[in-house]
Amino acid sequence: MANQSKFPTSLAVGAGIALAVTAYLVLPTLGGGPDVDMSEAAVQERIKPVGTVAATPAPAAPTPAPAKSEPAAAPAAAEPAALAASETKAASSARSGEDIFNSTCTACHSTGAAGAPKVGDKEAWAPYIATGMDTMLEFAIKGKNAMPPRGTCGNCSDDELKSAIEYMVSKSQ
Repeated sequence: MANQSKFPTSLAVGAGIALAVTAYLVLPTLGGGPDVDMSEAAVQERIKPVGTVAATPAPAAPTPAPAKSEPAAAPAAAEPAALAASETKAASSARSGEDIFNSTCTACHSTGAAGAPKVGDKEAWAPYIATGMDTMLEFAIKGKNAMPPRGTCGNCSDDELKSAIEYMVSKSQ
């Protein structure tokens, strides 16, 4: 009978251990612990995006015609945007096909990464050249297979992409 008196104690100890292990495993996942701020503002701060994409400014809404007695004023908001766009276009148009190739295209078209035809490989380029410049430019703009749209040159104009293609073709014929 001495064995029966230990049973309730063993059961209590076992249940206590099971409860302690469960608490150890479950409780940290419920509240995040005492040192984690779970306020709405803190959570939003932790999950906010690292960066943002700059949007192109929307065109200015047309302004009503001024009264006859008032002189017409040029919209001030449109001038900086137009000036910035022309400066960007002027700065980007200065890049040659070779410059574009060396800065963005070379990563894949010099190594053959992801199946890109290597510059200088006449056999690899022949089928593309046979499709014509318009088709190759369309592939460059929209992307093809593993090549993303605009290659990896998101700030290249269509003319710059075309000059980069012309450069690669000139080295691959």
